[in-house]
Amino acid sequence: MSAFKCPNCGKTTGGNEKFCIDCGQPFNISCPECGEGWRFMYEYKFCPACGHNMKKANATKPQPEQKKA
Repeated sequence: MSAFKCPNCGKTTGGNEKFCIDCGQPFNISCPECGEGWRFMYEYKFCPACGHNMKKANATKPQPEQKKA
């Protein structure tokens, strides 16, 4: 997998990590309804496997703490 920027802090990653090495943001997303998983870069509004509303699920999900400068 090629390098990309963390959606939380913008740090460039090697692409194979599961979490950002700078802020801890997870790069894998799982549907809370069916458990299907994918990388964060596919910002689905609805789970592609079961149709669960992911925007509503993510609104109530706690976010990792930001790294303090």
